Amino acid sequence: MTYFRKQYYEVDMKRDLLIVNARCLSMADDAEYDWIAIRGRTISDMGKGEGCKKYISAAVKIIDAKGRTVLPGFIDSHFHIVQAALNSRSLDLSRARSFRDIGTLISEAAKASPGKSIRGIGLDEQNLKEGKFPDRIIIDRYCKDAPVFINSVEYQTSVLNTYALLYYKIPFTLDGIDFDENQVPTGIITHYANVLLRDNVLRSIPNSIRMEAASGFLDSVVEKGITTINAMEGGRLYCDKDAEFIYESKDELAIDVALFYSTTDVAKVKEMQLPRIGGCLYVDGTFGARTSALTFEYNDCPGNMGGLNFTQKEMNQFVLECYINKLQLALYTIGDRAIEQALAAHEYALDKTGNTGLRHRLEHVELPTLDHIRRAKKLGLVFSMSPAYEYVWGGPNKLYHERLGENYKRTNPFNQIIGEGVVICGGSDCDVTPADPLLGIHAAVNHPVEPHRVSIYEAIKMFTCNGAYGIFEEDNKGTLEVGKLADIVILDSDILSVPNEEIKDIKIMTTIKSGQILYNKLK
Repeated sequence: MTYFRKQYYEVDMKRDLLIVNARCLSMADDAEYDWIAIRGRTISDMGKGEGCKKYISAAVKIIDAKGRTVLPGFIDSHFHIVQAALNSRSLDLSRARSFRDIGTLISEAAKASPGKSIRGIGLDEQNLKEGKFPDRIIIDRYCKDAPVFINSVEYQTSVLNTYALLYYKIPFTLDGIDFDENQVPTGIITHYANVLLRDNVLRSIPNSIRMEAASGFLDSVVEKGITTINAMEGGRLYCDKDAEFIYESKDELAIDVALFYSTTDVAKVKEMQLPRIGGCLYVDGTFGARTSALTFEYNDCPGNMGGLNFTQKEMNQFVLECYINKLQLALYTIGDRAIEQALAAHEYALDKTGNTGLRHRLEHVELPTLDHIRRAKKLGLVFSMSPAYEYVWGGPNKLYHERLGENYKRTNPFNQIIGEGVVICGGSDCDVTPADPLLGIHAAVNHPVEPHRVSIYEAIKMFTCNGAYGIFEEDNKGTLEVGKLADIVILDSDILSVPNEEIKDIKIMTTIKSGQILYNKLK
């Protein structure tokens, strides 16, 4: 089934829905309830015991939760909906473990659609026994008569066959073109060349395909209990056409979409009357590509400390412009040097304007120091973080350890951040990691570095009330309270009593958005 918002207007919004026999965690003041009454789009009443009986006769539908946990609908605070949707229709290389695996999958795709371009996604060089990306010569063995365009899991690297290298017309003089010993392009593309390449490819996709992919992709999103996403669209490594598409089409989708336009063009965002700017506005890069800006050398690449994409002067001026125009700003910062640059710019802009209360955000914030955290608190910043990163790459003998050495023990210090009073809203960075808030909750509770772990309750807050706070929607969603939108999920078990290591295995039984049942496995 494909979900469109128009379905909301095809039903009688006065119909009543009643959830009974539940453990409802309101996420407001630790309050719990046994039942929830829903009228139209909002929660009309909540309570304990037999108070629900007065609503039974009027209820069009009664859902018996049978003691299961009921939570506010999940808010994914960092999500690339257009790319995730398009990627869901691309060739998934995430399970490839060798060049041969890659080749087999490409060969099968080429046979299924002869002559058509192949777009591969999710390739992680850490998973390959060869320990590196294949070049065009290797890809040519499996497909040489159609363009093959492969993205790494972090989008920082693209791999092309010879046909695609010529087809997409990327100038070989650009920064990021890799050459062999004979000064011939290898087909491995990084840095600015990769930015231009991805923009060329993505702009060629018509919006009709975007809508078809996005609306279909919502099937999997609502099945994970997500009712609101922060869509980080446009900008470096993505495509402004994606942001413009979401701006024009978000009201046609079944779940709520808060658009973050990843641009430095303040005038354009103001003209669009958007309240926020940024999202994936890259201050630095990623640990995987060794482009995150560090104060120390990469453990596996001596002499390399990553790099910043702005000078301090450029960053100061841009942040100041956002403060002057009272736009909520979200900056992508991963390494400690990038976090420092962003904080310094915020301090500069606050000193110049005195404008507070805008809840500016730092996205990912993987390597903050205690000083960074305390300064962020003073500035009123929100940290939008991706806990599942630790599940995928954190801990000993995994990517962070390989790249950062013993500094892997510093990444994503959730408990310390919360302890200092900084609000964390949680996101998946879908589809870098899966659109699965329960996996994010699991990862925050089971952080591989024990001092960084948080309670289950605090982890749930990241994906509910904190997520609402991060987009100024705490009056409408994020908690289960009378008068708020009936954005609700029902789990298959009690999340507060299952063993911590089993949180990721919890399933969603029901997803309700604004009083409308979008997904339901309960009778």
